[in-house]
Amino acid sequence: MSTEQQQNEQLEQLFAAMMQGDFTFRLANSHPLAISANQALHWLDGIMLKELKDKVELTIAGFDTTVGMARLERDAEKVMQETETMAAATEEMSVTVRTMADQAHEVEMQSEQAKASVEEGATAVRRMNEVIHMTNEQMGIVISEVRRLAVVSEEIDHLLQTIKKISDQTNMLALNATIEAARAGEAGRGFAVVAGEVKKLSNQTKLAADNIFEKSGNIQSAVSIVVGSIEQMTGTVEEASTVAITGEKSMHSIVSSMNHVDDSVHGMHQATQEQMQASSEIAQGINHNSIAARKMKDQALFCLDATDAIDQLLRGDLAEFANFKITDAVIQLAKSDHMLWKKRLMDMILGRTTIQAGEVSDHHQCRLGKWYDSLGKSTYGSEPAFKQLERPHAEVHALAKKAVSKFNAGDLQGAIHDVDAIGSLSEEVVRLLTLLEK
Repeated sequence: MSTEQQQNEQLEQLFAAMMQGDFTFRLANSHPLAISANQALHWLDGIMLKELKDKVELTIAGFDTTVGMARLERDAEKVMQETETMAAATEEMSVTVRTMADQAHEVEMQSEQAKASVEEGATAVRRMNEVIHMTNEQMGIVISEVRRLAVVSEEIDHLLQTIKKISDQTNMLALNATIEAARAGEAGRGFAVVAGEVKKLSNQTKLAADNIFEKSGNIQSAVSIVVGSIEQMTGTVEEASTVAITGEKSMHSIVSSMNHVDDSVHGMHQATQEQMQASSEIAQGINHNSIAARKMKDQALFCLDATDAIDQLLRGDLAEFANFKITDAVIQLAKSDHMLWKKRLMDMILGRTTIQAGEVSDHHQCRLGKWYDSLGKSTYGSEPAFKQLERPHAEVHALAKKAVSKFNAGDLQGAIHDVDAIGSLSEEVVRLLTLLEK
């Protein structure tokens, strides 16, 4: 074969490689177009690599957005749940405060009535004390009059004694006169009649004096009993007066206490009214927060839908790039595969997709694992970053499998814990791949 034919065949290989997307093909340096063609292929390879990197960066940014929106959606859901709980608690609190306000109002009215009753009682006790005081004074006057009556009764007794003596003397004189009249005979008959009449009068006076004396004694006994009773009554009245004075003081104290109670109840009523207003404002604030959380959740879901659409586009583009042969393309595609899988796990946690345990392969079966065990080992096997790559990569796959199993078993919190644990390992994988890239 001539040299020209060889050169033409090399050109045909070049165009075939370009048609197949192999931008790593190079013409032999002996070809006259080698420099220009190889420079063009190198330029195209760089453009395609840059385009691929941009797609990968979009994938990483999309994942970060998904993570942010997922957290926002979860936080919004939590806020909504908490606001619903708070709304229920606030409603219960409002009912309680309303009940307290009604009871406080009723207590306030009862306090006013009690205060009025106590004030009436205090007035009655004060009036009773005044009456007792007046009664005590009148009792003193009565005792004085009764004692004066006893003195008069004693004076009457003395007079009766005198009358009795005079009567006895008169009776003796009448008897003597009768005797003398009898001696005088006919001449003393008229005098004897007079003496008899005087004797009769004297006897009647004595009988009347004895009767009066007896009645005076009864009066003195009655007076003594009345004085004793009145004195006893006076003592009782004085005790009642003392009790009434104490009662009046107590009633004044009760009135003062009721005034304090009335002020306190009035303050409590005002406080419950303010609490009702505050509860209403809290309820409005909670309702606004709930609405804001709902909007925030809707916006997060909208953004997640948008990232899903971008994700589908990127998956299509990256699938196309997988058909090309570009320098270090596997590293870029491994990064994108890594991020897209993390996004699927996140969507699983959010309930936006499902993953079966069989879909999660071990770290040797994915694109990165296959590259690591073949081309990667032959190309970068001596690099420290390459040697460090297998451990975090294997742990990412193990945690992903555990997270899927836990989620499908209903252990959402366990799945979330494993997916969160993937974060730092994933960052380490990307960091090491970036070092190999450099």
